[in-house]
Amino acid sequence: MRKFLGLLKWVLLLGYFPVILAFVASSRRSLVCSEVRVAVRDSLEARFVKADNVRLGLLKSFPDLLGAPLTSLNFEDLEAHVAQHSAIRSVEVFNSASGVLHVEVTQHAPILRVFAPEGTFYLDAEGRHIPVSDHFSARVLVASGALSKDLEPVLQLARMVEADDFLKAQMEQIYVRRNNDFVLVPRVGDHLILLGQPIDLALKLRNLRLLYAEGLNPREWNEYKTINLKYKNQILCSRRREW
Repeated sequence: MRKFLGLLKWVLLLGYFPVILAFVASSRRSLVCSEVRVAVRDSLEARFVKADNVRLGLLKSFPDLLGAPLTSLNFEDLEAHVAQHSAIRSVEVFNSASGVLHVEVTQHAPILRVFAPEGTFYLDAEGRHIPVSDHFSARVLVASGALSKDLEPVLQLARMVEADDFLKAQMEQIYVRRNNDFVLVPRVGDHLILLGQPIDLALKLRNLRLLYAEGLNPREWNEYKTINLKYKNQILCSRRREW
């Protein structure tokens, strides 16, 4: 009898699971898109993309989205559409059991704002162009002056500054002179940092870092007109004249 009851239990269980799976599959087929919710994951760091604009753009491009069966939606197409925005780095679309379509967006992180003859734009560490925004301005290094079309040397310097917490906080601008000499403009201190041609930049920045840390008292930063790092193994500091 006990063996019979055990066998009956397994038979019932084996019959129960297909019914449940069929019910779940049927429920999934009947589930429709009830809402579209967009979240910008890194909205505290940058605000190039507004969640409301992404949502409205989706609903405009896919007018039948709301009310459509979730099984009929191509999530890859939705992700590809949102990813067309040049400020967006990645997109993930998924749905909840209640029928809500979730769109999670991550933005490109700018490290440099370029003021070029053809206009102004941001660059991320990989050199991707990010358009400026009417409602947000990123607090990043600025590049201006006689910029060439090849921005890689400027971007290389920006990457080095970005990687150093002190220099990132201290440096405000890269200015390129007509002879292609690079000049750094600090936030604190009324002086210019002359880097010369964009060669041996890592060595020049290391020397600058050491000068700030060990050679100059912060109270003296305003007493200098230039800090010249053009020449190898030399740091030339020029004081302001007092009349």
